Amino acid sequence: MGGKQIVGAVFGTVAKVVVAALVLMFIYRYSIVAYDYGYRIFGEEAVDEEPGRDVSVEILEEDSVEEIGQMLEEKGLIRDAKLFVIQEKLSGLENDIAPGAYELNTAMTVEEMLEIMTAVTEETDTEE
Repeated sequence: MGGKQIVGAVFGTVAKVVVAALVLMFIYRYSIVAYDYGYRIFGEEAVDEEPGRDVSVEILEEDSVEEIGQMLEEKGLIRDAKLFVIQEKLSGLENDIAPGAYELNTAMTVEEMLEIMTAVTEETDTEE
């Protein structure tokens, strides 16, 4: 084996180790990000501690969940509008947000806000 072949083999091995290290660093970094995002979907805390501050929001019939999430983020009620969309889809209340004016608080969780914005007055039928 000549000198050029040895240098080539060493260089090839070093290049493979560097690529493998970069791939492992990428996987490690983004697995932490994915875990954090997944945790926040189900365990996101309120923006503020009690008592928080009251914020009025107006939801129109034509507002999409993305637009509602963006509005809530801009008003300081949530941290991440994209996360709100995922939380709404997984909440079991998908597409149930009713138009109207709501008084929300920065000490509320997304789940609490969704419960308020999807509350439907139920009529109880009593049969005599």
